[in-house]
Amino acid sequence: GWFVGLVGLGATAGFASSSFTDVEQDRYYTDAVDWAFDNGVTTGTSATTFSPEDPATRAQSVTFLHRYDENVVQPALDDLTSDIAGLDTLDELSCEATQVVIYDDGWVCATLRLTRSGQFPPGVNRTFVAESGVNTSVAIGLDGNPIISYLDWATDALKLHVCGDPACTSGTNRTLVDVGSPGNGASMALNADGNPVIAHFESDLDDLQLYVCYDPACASGTDRKLADVGSGSVTSVVVSADNNPVIAYVDDFADNLMLYMCGDSACTFGTNRRIRNGGGPAVGDFTSVALGADGNPIIAHLDTWNDGTNISGLDLYVCGDAACTFGTNQELMDVDGIEPSLVEDSDGNPIITYYEEVQKDLRMYACADRSCTTGASHSLDAQGDVGSNSSMAIGADGNPVVSYYDADNQFLKVTRAYFGVTGIIFE
Repeated sequence: GWFVGLVGLGATAGFASSSFTDVEQDRYYTDAVDWAFDNGVTTGTSATTFSPEDPATRAQSVTFLHRYDENVVQPALDDLTSDIAGLDTLDELSCEATQVVIYDDGWVCATLRLTRSGQFPPGVNRTFVAESGVNTSVAIGLDGNPIISYLDWATDALKLHVCGDPACTSGTNRTLVDVGSPGNGASMALNADGNPVIAHFESDLDDLQLYVCYDPACASGTDRKLADVGSGSVTSVVVSADNNPVIAYVDDFADNLMLYMCGDSACTFGTNRRIRNGGGPAVGDFTSVALGADGNPIIAHLDTWNDGTNISGLDLYVCGDAACTFGTNQELMDVDGIEPSLVEDSDGNPIITYYEEVQKDLRMYACADRSCTTGASHSLDAQGDVGSNSSMAIGADGNPVVSYYDADNQFLKVTRAYFGVTGIIFE
C-alpha cells in the first residue's frame, strides 16, 4: 500500500495494459506499478513479473526510495534550478521603491494601486432597534454586544439601548436625561471599564454636556456641563489611552472646530482647544473623532465653506500630538453629505460613514492608507431615505457595525458591513 502511495505522487491514469504479466488490468495498483517501472523505480521480480501480492522486504523498500529520489526527485530539482537561473534577478529588474516584484510569465516589476471597491457584498444584517431614534451612536461592549445611545425625538430624551447579543435581536432600553430639542447631536464611547460616556447638547441652555455612566448598563450616572457652545452643533467623543474622554464639536457662536480634552475619566475638568478657525459658515460641522495608532486624535468633519469655495467637502484633520496643539487638514472629497462617523479599521486605516443628502443613502468612505492620501466611497444602504445620524464601531470580527436612522420608517437600524481585505490591482 505504501508503495502505491509513493509512486502515485507522479503516476498518471490511463495505462491500457501492464508491463508485467502478473499485474492485471484495472487493479488499484496497475497505474502506479507501470509508472514506477517507466521511471526506473522498480525493475520487477523478473523480466516479466512484479509479484504484486508479495510483501515488500526492507531491502526492496530502501531500493524503491533510493531510485525514486535519484530518478524522479533530483531531476525535477535540477530542472527547477535551471529555470530559476534563467530568470532576471531582483537587481536586474531595477524596480522602483514604490513597486513590488510579481510573477506574471516571468518576474516583473508591478505598481500597487489600493482600492476598496467591491468590498461590501449584499449580505448585511439590518436590525430594527427602536422607534423615534435619531443621532445614534454605537460602541461594542466588553461582552461583544453593541451598545447604542440615541435621542428620542418623541420625548426629548437621551436614551441608551444595551443589546443582549451581537446581532442586537434583544436588549434593554434606558432613559438617561432630558435634553430639550433632540435635533442636536449625541455621541458615545466606552471607557476602560466598559462604561459609556455620552457627549451631547442641552438645547435649552446651549451647553456641551457629558453623561458619565457608572456601569456598563448605565443603571446610574452623572450629566456634566463642559462649555457654552451655541445651538445646532453635533458632538463626537472618544476615550484616550489614559481613560479620559476627548470630545470634538462645533462652536456655533464662532463656527470653529473645537476639541475638549477631559483631565480625568469623569471629566471633572479639562481643556477646550480651537482646532480650525471659522472663516465662513460651518467649518468643522458634523464632527467625528477617533484616536490614531499613535494615540493622536483624528477628526472627520464636513466643511460646508470648504476653504472659501462654498462647495461642501469631507475633511480629515490629523493632530500632530496627543494634545492636538498642531495638526494638518486634508480634504478627502467634494460631497453633498452630512454627519460623518470615523473609526480605524484593523490595519489602522480611517473609514468614515456619512449620509449622502442627494441620493439619501448611507455611504462609507474607506481610506486605503493611514494618512488617507487615497480612498473610495461605497453605498451601504440605499433602501429609501436612510443613513442619517450614523455611528460606526468595529466588531469583534473586525467588520464595521453601523447604527443609523431610517427616515422613511422612523426606525433606528443597525448594519453590519462585512469588510473584505484591501484589493490589490497591478498596473
